[in-house]
Amino acid sequence: MKKRWLALGACAALTAATVLSGCGGGSSSTTTTAAGGADTTTAGGNTSTPTETVELELLISDDTLEGGAMATVVAKFNEEFKDKGIQVKLNEIAYADMQTQIQNRAAVGELPALVKLSNFDNYIDYVLPLDDSSLSQDDFLRDGTRNGHFYGTSVNNTAVGMIINKTAFDNAGVSYPTTEEERWTWDEFEAAVKEVVEKNDNVTTGLVIDHSQQRIDTVLYSFGMGLFDPADETKLTFKSDATKKGLEYMLSMYQDGGISKASVGVGTENAQDVFKTGTVAAHLAGNWVMNDYSANISSFEWCPVLMPYDTYKATSLGGNWFYAMDGTGVEEESIQFLEWFYEPENYTLYCETGNYLPGRKGIEPSYTVEGLDIFNMEINASIDQPEYDTSVLNKHSGEDWGQAVRDAMDRAIAGEMDADGVMDYVVGEMESALSGVTVAE
Repeated sequence: MKKRWLALGACAALTAATVLSGCGGGSSSTTTTAAGGADTTTAGGNTSTPTETVELELLISDDTLEGGAMATVVAKFNEEFKDKGIQVKLNEIAYADMQTQIQNRAAVGELPALVKLSNFDNYIDYVLPLDDSSLSQDDFLRDGTRNGHFYGTSVNNTAVGMIINKTAFDNAGVSYPTTEEERWTWDEFEAAVKEVVEKNDNVTTGLVIDHSQQRIDTVLYSFGMGLFDPADETKLTFKSDATKKGLEYMLSMYQDGGISKASVGVGTENAQDVFKTGTVAAHLAGNWVMNDYSANISSFEWCPVLMPYDTYKATSLGGNWFYAMDGTGVEEESIQFLEWFYEPENYTLYCETGNYLPGRKGIEPSYTVEGLDIFNMEINASIDQPEYDTSVLNKHSGEDWGQAVRDAMDRAIAGEMDADGVMDYVVGEMESALSGVTVAE
């Protein structure tokens, strides 16, 4: 393990950071420390040998909004380990402040023991490698390895999928796929939503898609698009017949007689809000919208269905990473917590409490939100190309090619360029931003 700082023996002033209690001694014979600290205490004025309890600060955001899943599991850990010298304390802060706080605290040597966040590449030098733990990259769906070391565990995944207005489909007598045998092609999906629009007076739009590069990419992956050559990650393969076919299909959605709204396609309307009005047959979204829909849609029924496909079945994964920080003085205890956390019983509790898609393989939660299993089916059926492309892009940390696909699609929907123009623009942006890559011949 890398050791950057000495264990802290006194309270330090932090910039934009919250410090857990534990600096200095107490009046009992049990000392609680956040990252090292005094190893003797005074009880009744007499020096005694303490029973030291290491307190691990876990930096997190949005746990309260997401059902308190981490809080539930931490409470279980703390009960089991109350006599074993380790306790975990949540420090829940605003998501927007997470990265700044980590960077500020790294500068003064006061990093938290554990972090749950959507990235770790921006400060990977402070993240503890897990190579010597019982956890392995092979256990997880997303790739948390960098430079040959395993750093981040995918704690909860997100996946792209299709959600339909079930009431409108049922009123129209149109079936929808919840098994592999029923899965639509894109042409079959288009025909289905056109029929739903035709047979429901209040439904005016067949499909809305989030204004998101990830959602656009998911459609393109189903047509066979790839950003990088699987045999040579320095070769860009975005410009291809498969990508062009997918782009032309997507653009046809926004033309006269198409199934989508141009205003949603270019982001002037929010797809999630539009779907909640009940005027849309289907929403290409992510599983995270389901909590919102469960709480805020009462005028119609909705449900997830399997994604349409052309050549491949595809989704795109996202989500949060869970990892330990290096140089805290409590690395061994942090790894012990992570190993306990991912034991099937404990990790299943976490996924079920938060209605999360598991990031670890082999976990089968029972959900309170109906339909989430569809997204797990989607993950299991999908091609590996999206994850390969993400893995390659992670190696270009700090080399930002922006939202080139989304930005080019905005212009194409507005009639400023065609599919060839989109491909030329995206490849140009990637070549300019990413070092050592060239267009495949």
